[in-house]
Amino acid sequence: MRGIIALLLMTIFFAYPKETRSKLYVGNSEGDDVTIIDPASYKVIGNIKVGHKPHGLAASPRGDRIYVSVEGINSLLAIDTSTDEIVGKAAVGNTPNQVTVTADGKFVYVPLRTEGAVDIVETASMKVIKRVPLAEWPHNSYTSANGKRVYVTTINGKKIFAFDPASHNILFEIEPGGKVRPIALNKDDSLMYVALSELHGFAVVDIKERKTIKRVYLPELPPDTPKPYLDTYTHGLGLMPDGKELWVTSCPGAAIYAYSVPDLKLLARVDVGKFPNWLAFTADGKTLFVSNAESDTVSAIDVGGKKVAATIPVGRAPKRLLVVTPKN
Repeated sequence: MRGIIALLLMTIFFAYPKETRSKLYVGNSEGDDVTIIDPASYKVIGNIKVGHKPHGLAASPRGDRIYVSVEGINSLLAIDTSTDEIVGKAAVGNTPNQVTVTADGKFVYVPLRTEGAVDIVETASMKVIKRVPLAEWPHNSYTSANGKRVYVTTINGKKIFAFDPASHNILFEIEPGGKVRPIALNKDDSLMYVALSELHGFAVVDIKERKTIKRVYLPELPPDTPKPYLDTYTHGLGLMPDGKELWVTSCPGAAIYAYSVPDLKLLARVDVGKFPNWLAFTADGKTLFVSNAESDTVSAIDVGGKKVAATIPVGRAPKRLLVVTPKN
């Protein structure tokens, strides 16, 4: 009888594997570390020393690795998300910024802000296999949901470069009408929402037509609002996983705004910490995390209730943040 019970328990154990744990990774841009947070409890559960000035964060398609660009050591680090240990390091060019991983997980694009180029790193060898010259101040990079394109934005170059991730060749360029900061891509890769320096709002770009079709302005700031660093009025933009809402930061306003999609009607304002920088949703879209660069905190937003659920102290000047759920 005991043998039968033991067999049943083993069957249940193997039939129902442990639930995969999500983690929120936060790069502390004026420190030397990445903070790890449990997105369910809002508790800090770990810390990874990576070197001075971590900048970009991106996850592999399976979520078993994250890649961190570190400006102070001009490197790209690979971190195993099951152990949170560094398992690889690639030497890259100067001032590596926000990175992206190709859909097959084989390459990481690393914009080099002070070199006017992007380094492409092979993940298997952690070696740069190609450098592509772009325009001045490459800053952020993104992989489309369908995996067919990689986009690299440039601030002073005022351009967005679209790459073929198979050949690593440039397919086309887009000039959205200003110095390009972060963007958000919709799932069918037809539209991008673009933050621009000097714009307290965002541009909407038709990718097929390669042009801006609309500008949306956030509610006006008080007239005595100081001019932000690098004219960064808007920085973080994030589309909900279901694509029904776009959330946008007001950096000098210490707030984030929610807009309906596709009509872009203002739904809500949520006050957060000072200089909100980057946004990351949980996979179910119920929680949005916001890095507050001048408050050294992360705000957890109840998306449905449009309110702050928690404020989490982290390291110095948190900027990029990323929710990762490894796939079984």
